[in-house]
Amino acid sequence: MSKALFTYDESAAISAGQSNFIKESGAYVITIDEAKVVKSPGGATFIEFSGESTDGQLIQYLSVCINKKDGSANSYGVNMIQAIMGCTEVKSISEKMLSASQTIVPKFAGKRVGLLLQKILRTKQDGGDTYNFEIRIPFYPDTKQTIKERLESQNAKTIDSMLSTLKDKDDRRHNPHYSGQPSHDVPPVDAYEDSIPF
Repeated sequence: MSKALFTYDESAAISAGQSNFIKESGAYVITIDEAKVVKSPGGATFIEFSGESTDGQLIQYLSVCINKKDGSANSYGVNMIQAIMGCTEVKSISEKMLSASQTIVPKFAGKRVGLLLQKILRTKQDGGDTYNFEIRIPFYPDTKQTIKERLESQNAKTIDSMLSTLKDKDDRRHNPHYSGQPSHDVPPVDAYEDSIPF
């Protein structure tokens, strides 16, 4: 006696081998699946987000550096987390250790947030090319307002203005314009890109 395993689904067949991850810089409304606390090999601390956009694209390894290698607070990253908290209306966060190797920030799970993401082209430690994304600014998912616009009762203009000039950033080592240093407002990635799966 045979047991049916699948019924043919053409849309599933078409998607075979296709990546469903966000691939381009842009403004996305993300439902956060998980936020976890991660230490880089160099000792920096990140809150790392994964989630899904409203159109079904996935994001993983979206990291915000909150503590530098020396343990001091990274003000850029701390402010970014504060903005994400504001846009998700989360008043406080705490970490919860699930195991020796997994610590999460449970209050972010299931929350919707707008994120303006910039694609960063990087060189892996083996010399190959890779990319990841950095958050430029969070926004309220239903109004597209930034925190400042909401507090000052302004119309949403910042995100569209930033989108009009947003370009991928090339931090690859063979780029003739690469200085070897992250820009002043972007936290160091700390050789973390080798863990990015795409």
